[in-house]
Amino acid sequence: MSRTFPALRGIAILLVVVNHSITLGLQFARNQGMTVPQWQKSLLIPIKELGIFAVPLFLFLAGSYFVYAAQGKNIKTMYRMIPNNLLYIIFPYFVWSLAFYIVVFLIFGESNSLIGYAKSLIVGYPNNFVPLLFFFTLIAPLLILLSKKWPWLTLLVFLAYQAFLVVLLRPDVFGNIIPEWVKLFAPPIIRLPLALWGVFYPLGVVFGLKTEQFKQAFTRKINILVLVAISSGLFILAVSTQLGFTYLPIVEVITPIFGLVCLTTVRRELIPFVRFFERLGKRSYGIYLTNLIVINLFFYLIIRIGTKQLLESQPLLVILIAVTTILFPLLFMEWLEKSRGRAMYRLVFG
Repeated sequence: MSRTFPALRGIAILLVVVNHSITLGLQFARNQGMTVPQWQKSLLIPIKELGIFAVPLFLFLAGSYFVYAAQGKNIKTMYRMIPNNLLYIIFPYFVWSLAFYIVVFLIFGESNSLIGYAKSLIVGYPNNFVPLLFFFTLIAPLLILLSKKWPWLTLLVFLAYQAFLVVLLRPDVFGNIIPEWVKLFAPPIIRLPLALWGVFYPLGVVFGLKTEQFKQAFTRKINILVLVAISSGLFILAVSTQLGFTYLPIVEVITPIFGLVCLTTVRRELIPFVRFFERLGKRSYGIYLTNLIVINLFFYLIIRIGTKQLLESQPLLVILIAVTTILFPLLFMEWLEKSRGRAMYRLVFG
C-alpha cells in the first residue's frame, strides 16, 4: 500500500467539505436574495470543481485498503471480514443521516413520512456515496478473486458498464438513444452512483494487486507529464462547462480517472502539511457523515443572528465554514476515541 494514501484520504475529505461549502453558500445566498459578485463565482467555481476527484478518490482508496487487509487470505476468510466492515459503514451512516433529518426539520421544516425517511436512508440521502461503498464492500472478495485472474478485463467490464449507465441516465448529454426497457439492466438504488463512480473501487482493487506494474508504467517523467497534461486539460473543460463557456458535462465523469492515476505517482514527502492530512484521513468517514449537518447549522446561525450580509463575501465564508466543519468534528472524534475507546468511536464514526 502506498505511503501517500492516508494523506490522500485527508485531501479527499477536504475537497468534499470545500465543495459542499461553496455549493451551499451560493444556494443560501440565492435563497436569501443576496447578490454574489461574479468575480467571486469565477474564483470559487474552479475550486468547487476540484470536488469531482473526492468520491472517486475515496472509493479508489477503499478498494486498495481492502486488498491490503485481505493479503494472504482466501475468499472464505475474506468474507468473514465483511460483517464488521459493513457494521462500521452502516451504523454510523444511520446515526448521522437521522441527525441530518432532524436538523433540516428543525431549521427548514423539511419533513417526510416514515416510509419516505426509510427510502432516503436506502438510496443514500444525503450521503449517496455510502450505498455504493456498501455494495462494493459486499462484493470485494469476489472482485479481488476476479481481478487476480483477469485484472484488466474486470476493470474494462466495470468501465464499460459505467459508460452504459451514463448513456442511459444522462439523456441531456447523449439524447434518448436507448430504449426505455433497457433500464431493466440498471440496478435500483445505486444506478446513479454507479454511473458517476462505478469504475473507481475496482480500479483501487486492481492497483492494490498490481502496484508494481503501475509504478513501472508511471515512473517515467514523460508518462507522468502526459497524464498531468490530459488531466489538466479535462479539468479546464469541466470548469469551463460549470462557468457556462462550454457544454461538456461528460468531462466530469472522465477527468477523475486520469486524475487518480496521476495522484498515485505523488510521493509522500511532496505533499504539503502531510501530517495534518494524514490526521484528517484517519477521521475522513466521520467528517464526511457530519459535514452537511455542520455546514447547514453554520448558515442557519448566520441568518438567525442577523449577519446574512456575510453571504455576499463567499470566499471568506467558505474559509470559515471549511475550518469549522473540519476542526470541530475532528477534535470531537479524537476526544471520543481517547475517552470512550476505539469500539465506541467506530460505532459512531466508522
